[in-house]
Amino acid sequence: MSEMAGTTIKPDNSDDFYAVGCRTGTEQDLSSRQFLTHCPPDVPPRHRILALLGVTDIDNMAKPQEDGWFVSDFYLFHYLFSRPLPSQPQIWMTCEKPEDLVAKYQEYLHGSSRHTRRVVLDRARLPDISAAGNIRHVQRKDLVERYLSTLRAEAAEATRNQEHLMLLIFAHGTEAHGLEVGGSILEMKDLLRTLQGKSNVTLFSTSCYSGGWLVRPDLNNVQLQPAPPRLDTTALLSAGPKTVSLSWPASASAGRVSGSLAATALLNSFLDAEDEVAQNGYHPTYIQLAKSVYDHMKTMGLTGQKQEIYFSAENDEWEMSYQARLGLPLAAYRDKWSSLRQVPPSSEPSSSSEVAKTGGRRHKRLQFLAREYFAAKPGVDSASPNVSLHYCLRSILKGETYTKEKMDGLIETTAYRLGSMHEANYLKDQLGLDFPSIFEIDTFPGFIAETWDPEIHSKTWHLLLQRNIITKPIGIRFYSKPVQYLTIVLVKSSTSWEQIQELVEVMAAKKKGWYRFIYKAWLGNRVASDEGLMKNARAFKEAMSDTSHSS
Repeated sequence: MSEMAGTTIKPDNSDDFYAVGCRTGTEQDLSSRQFLTHCPPDVPPRHRILALLGVTDIDNMAKPQEDGWFVSDFYLFHYLFSRPLPSQPQIWMTCEKPEDLVAKYQEYLHGSSRHTRRVVLDRARLPDISAAGNIRHVQRKDLVERYLSTLRAEAAEATRNQEHLMLLIFAHGTEAHGLEVGGSILEMKDLLRTLQGKSNVTLFSTSCYSGGWLVRPDLNNVQLQPAPPRLDTTALLSAGPKTVSLSWPASASAGRVSGSLAATALLNSFLDAEDEVAQNGYHPTYIQLAKSVYDHMKTMGLTGQKQEIYFSAENDEWEMSYQARLGLPLAAYRDKWSSLRQVPPSSEPSSSSEVAKTGGRRHKRLQFLAREYFAAKPGVDSASPNVSLHYCLRSILKGETYTKEKMDGLIETTAYRLGSMHEANYLKDQLGLDFPSIFEIDTFPGFIAETWDPEIHSKTWHLLLQRNIITKPIGIRFYSKPVQYLTIVLVKSSTSWEQIQELVEVMAAKKKGWYRFIYKAWLGNRVASDEGLMKNARAFKEAMSDTSHSS
């Protein structure tokens, strides 16, 4: 026992183990420091939980093949944390009733489709969910406001009763560090304002770009308005400031996506902690739990190896027992997980020589766009912003169809992504830089040689976003590849930060030329001559015109 208690971890021994300090909001806070991995047993504080599921079922987006993996995460932790401690105050907020989701989609699973998965939501689970009495259904349009008001009340109660507040957020993130909640945007500044001055708060989120909530980048001459938000709290966040979160890959048979890699990594770390306590009596410290989550993530295939996950500890108290640090007691997680109904590994779909059916002109246009898009190395299917779109486009290529409204939305999103890639390529060409086309490289972290200074890379990314170099129409989820590409181009082609700044300003001026170039460079003569698609392109063109003039 004494040998285990004396074992230590140095966070900076691993280049991509992102442990962020509270003093400056950087990894440098913990440079050369080492922390104990285990400590004597401790009694965890009373806790309360506030969880938020931000996704909606608009256009059937909550189905397991699309955004349903957020639903899987939400109900996994609802099951793990709601029993056997119903007396602990808990509120689980969602704009979609579990019984409605079950009626439409039957079941939601969790885990890798290559292994045995567990059912976290189905008809058999509904009575227990109802008996827990802690699911709070809110209308979509009210979810942001109701969540913030509930958070204020729960934070005040936790402070008054000396309780630990655990926040769980399952929602898409935005490049500006907001959250897509109920079809609206929850701004991080509102969350920060609510939590300001509050202690004993832990946050777990599977949102894209969520690492930016912790990090205060050293931007020197880059004056971002507003300044990047930062949380001074304990946190486990499943993406970096510039990266997206990842789901498990879709099953080969039904195409279902069964939760996030980060949720599984955290679950497995809880199970490991239980085993350690049972074997030796010592408790893992929070830094050890964080390292365990990181290690589990690295075992989850190539995408898991490249997934960034960020950690922080309130007041930099990394050596507290993980139970006290998170505010959660040991609660037989292994028994709970094992008690869920099992689903065997997904079987490979049977081969078929059937030719994909084609519908009307709208369907043919979308099939054409989908082929062009997938040929452009758009990123892995399991990246959070890609899961739903890629599933739908692959279904379209197989001959399936959707409602007119959903088809129009898919056309708009796919056209925007292709257009933004052409825009990035155009701007690179205008700089006269000798660099491969955006359509020839995959910018997903790890698929390219990362030989640059990470600080310069971060500053360049933020500057491109600040200057709105790549056009983003209102109402469409941000697509990161064009900005990632231009960041790589600038960092690898420049010799100084000053040169990068000059080139960004040149690109900002050249955007006006893109307005005139869009039809030829975006979709080519064959697509531009299509009357229906030109209608969609016109809206995108007008949006770019407004952005270009404002630049």
